[in-house]
Amino acid sequence: MTVTEACNNKTIAIVDDDKELAEITAWDLEEAGYETLLLFEGHFQDVNELASRIMNNAQGAVCDHRLMNSGLANFYGAELVATLYDRQIPSLLITQYTDMDASFSIRKWRRKIPVLLSREQADASNIAKGIEDCTLELHGHIPSTRKSYRTIVRITDIDEESHEPVVDAFVPGWNPHKAVRFPASLVPEHLRDKLKPNVRLFAHVNIGAEKSDDLYFEKFELAPEPDEDDGLA
Repeated sequence: MTVTEACNNKTIAIVDDDKELAEITAWDLEEAGYETLLLFEGHFQDVNELASRIMNNAQGAVCDHRLMNSGLANFYGAELVATLYDRQIPSLLITQYTDMDASFSIRKWRRKIPVLLSREQADASNIAKGIEDCTLELHGHIPSTRKSYRTIVRITDIDEESHEPVVDAFVPGWNPHKAVRFPASLVPEHLRDKLKPNVRLFAHVNIGAEKSDDLYFEKFELAPEPDEDDGLA
């Protein structure tokens, strides 16, 4: 599938609580050959309500992450993109706050966000390619950077962000020298009371990701404690 083929007869919804930024994104999408539907007004309390409106009027979406600042929605754009993913609607996420949000409010739904673009990356070419990449993934063509593998996650600290617990950990199968943060809510509830420094978990992680922003975590299990006599402790 080429970008041109992906664009044919497709309308892309643009969800952004900033009208000016929504219009800029619309110009980029129209340059790439798409029709556009701007959603920057109103108030949506239920993510499924907005997802249904997009499904009924468009074949894809580009969503800003922080939708609550001006009251457009009661939820993050990341949750909307994940909801659309479940409905097989190709959607990508744009944010101006990658450094602040990637490890927490975006990571919660990162498994179902094939493409994350910073605002400065969101030009016509990258958006068109992002929509194409989302479409391919939804059809089962998953790139190596998005495939998950069962791997060890070693906890180093438990902290708090936005009044919620977060976990700092190393994923040696991805990068043994760089810590990664993720929301504790990703871990099954029956394991959360075991989360503490030096505890090891198994999780499915896309260890082929190039950047920590692209990592997602799912299917956590408690790993056995290392045996001091096996030479691996």
